[in-house]
Amino acid sequence: MKKLHNMEIELRLATALCSSLLTLGAIAAPLVEKATAQTRPSAPVVNPPLPSQQQPPIATLTPNNGVVGVKLINKTGAEIVYQVIGDTRLRTLGGRSQVALQDLKTPVSLSFYRRDRGFLLVSPQVPTTAANTIELTLTETTDFAIDKTALTIESNGEVYLN
Repeated sequence: MKKLHNMEIELRLATALCSSLLTLGAIAAPLVEKATAQTRPSAPVVNPPLPSQQQPPIATLTPNNGVVGVKLINKTGAEIVYQVIGDTRLRTLGGRSQVALQDLKTPVSLSFYRRDRGFLLVSPQVPTTAANTIELTLTETTDFAIDKTALTIESNGEVYLN
C-alpha cells in the first residue's frame, strides 16, 4: 500500500513538473523569439534617375514662353498611335502622313508606336526656322535595339528619346 501511495505522489509530482515546464515554455517562447528575432532593414527608397542623368539630350529646343512644338512625320506604311501624356487622348497618324503638335507646355511627354507593333527608327531634327520645334521622322526598322517609343522635352528645352 505504501508503494502505491509513493507512486501516486511521484505521479502527481511528475504531472505538476510537466505542467510547470509547459507553462514556463509557453511564457519563455515569445521572449526567446523576441530576443533572437532580427529586425529587417526597411526597403531603401528608390528614386529613378531623371532622363538627364541617364543619357545626354538628343537636342535642345528654345521654348517660347514655356511652349514647344513637335512634328511627327510618318514615312512608314503603318498607322502610328501617339499621345501627349496628360494633354491629348490616343490619336492615330496614318501611314505616309504627318501632324504638327503645337503649343505644348513643357515639360512634355509624348508616346508613340506602330499599330502593327513593328519597330520604329526615329530621326530627330530641329529646324533652323523654328528653334522651339522638333521634327521626328519615323521610318521602319527591323532592329529592336534602335526602336524608340517615347519623347521627353524638359522645361529647359532638353529633348530625350527612349
